[in-house]
Amino acid sequence: MKKTAFLLFLILLGCNNSNYESLRPEKVDTESLLKKINPNKAYDYWEVNFCLSITPKTIFHKGDKKLKNRYNYTPVYGGFFQGCQPVSCSYTVAYLENAKWNYIYDEKELASFINKIDNPEEAFLIAKIHDFNIDPYNPKGNGYLKTKNGYDLKVMKYINCPESKESFIVSIDSLGQLKKIESQGFYLKTKNCIVY
Repeated sequence: MKKTAFLLFLILLGCNNSNYESLRPEKVDTESLLKKINPNKAYDYWEVNFCLSITPKTIFHKGDKKLKNRYNYTPVYGGFFQGCQPVSCSYTVAYLENAKWNYIYDEKELASFINKIDNPEEAFLIAKIHDFNIDPYNPKGNGYLKTKNGYDLKVMKYINCPESKESFIVSIDSLGQLKKIESQGFYLKTKNCIVY
């Protein structure tokens, strides 16, 4: 009888863990996540720009693009989620409010712009702001579970020397606050160093 109860407990534990859904590999990149932002405030127009070196390019927008000319839009350089070794790249958000352009340059401003968490992609963006990444090909670093007050996410931290990946479960509440971080241990450890 005790063996049966223990076995049932293990099965239920395994089932609970399998409730996590994963984002498809082609949907885990930063651009795909940013395109799912649903601001909790109505803006006349807003857009996400990607800047590689000094050339900004609009990758997504919502609203009437003609407003850019009407209100003398000026592109900006620099921004959040900087990377792209060995060159430099980043993202910005521009939004029109009360006939005035506003720009989001850093992660803290991005979190305020996202505000209430409406979907798993926004929750993953909050995790990314806190230096967690998504593993496109391993569920130990790519999973989400809708909770009563937000999302539980399976994410990872990547170290390039020696190359390793550590799995974490993080809880993001509906207001975009990181509430809990729990390490699940390393699921990749090598002796190699990845040099950029």
